[in-house]
Amino acid sequence: MANEPRLAVESIAGRRDYQEDSLLAQHLSDGRTLVAVADGMGGHAAGEVASALALETLVASLEGGDALDEAFVKANTAVWDKAREPGKKGMGTTLVAALVEDGEYMIANVGDSRGYVLSADGIRQVTHDHSFAAEAERHGQPIAEEMAIRYKDALTRSIGTEEFVQVDVFGPFPVVDDSALFICSDGLYKVLEDDALLRIYLQSSGPRGAAQALVTRAFDDGSDDNISAAIAEYGEVPRTVEHGTMPIDFVPPSDSEDQSDEVAEDQADEAADEVADAPEAALAGEGELTESEDAPAVVAAASTSDDVPATTGIRLVPMITLLVVIGALLAFFLF
Repeated sequence: MANEPRLAVESIAGRRDYQEDSLLAQHLSDGRTLVAVADGMGGHAAGEVASALALETLVASLEGGDALDEAFVKANTAVWDKAREPGKKGMGTTLVAALVEDGEYMIANVGDSRGYVLSADGIRQVTHDHSFAAEAERHGQPIAEEMAIRYKDALTRSIGTEEFVQVDVFGPFPVVDDSALFICSDGLYKVLEDDALLRIYLQSSGPRGAAQALVTRAFDDGSDDNISAAIAEYGEVPRTVEHGTMPIDFVPPSDSEDQSDEVAEDQADEAADEVADAPEAALAGEGELTESEDAPAVVAAASTSDDVPATTGIRLVPMITLLVVIGALLAFFLF
């Protein structure tokens, strides 16, 4: 097993006016590797505080020698206490983290941010979503479609919204060569099915390119939430692209780009009109063809200016006549 992972993170506010996600991928002072994502709740200046505080407390607790579940409990206490302050009431956050030590990893979570393991063989979700819909599905309790829609984002557990919290911990599992631990917020996976997530990852140039590509695709596919991804890749997940491919840089669409597209379309329309008018200009003596290589362009414009059905020759007569005249003009100017 490769000892040193390649780490990458990527996060955007997306279509939201503010960013409530916090994330990290780093080595602790004792050599362990931590990859984590927290998706804050409570609005601007509350959700972002909750998610940042949860990660800060998580790291400090682990550095102090606490176990992963103990670190989650301390993060919950820190956010719960902070939520007593004015303007912070009701704030909270999801929290999911993968901790790697001595060739093994553990993943813990509270809320609906997820932890996956990816390799060329497939993708496996390690964590369980703590949401109303997911809990009902796991317990075999069908819910009405109206309720599923109404409560699709409702969490059954989160960090900081209750004084005490139950933490799910999975593992330890051996870290397999050529695999990756992938941690993300719901803004990513709610618009990307697992198969699509794996495919995009395998088409990337590396962890950084994968993180950027997945965040970008989630945005392009309509995610209306903050979007975050954190990765620790061990060895080299076999990919379908050559090395050296530059990772994409996410640039949200802007009004200026939309205006540029409109200008380009107008210019294209004008160019098409000029090409379509070329045969008439030649017949009227308004244009001068000085090189024989110009002829194919004019002929192409004439032959594609109308849609001619294969079963009728009605429009072929004026077209043939036009081509004969153009050929005569060319012969006159050239000879």
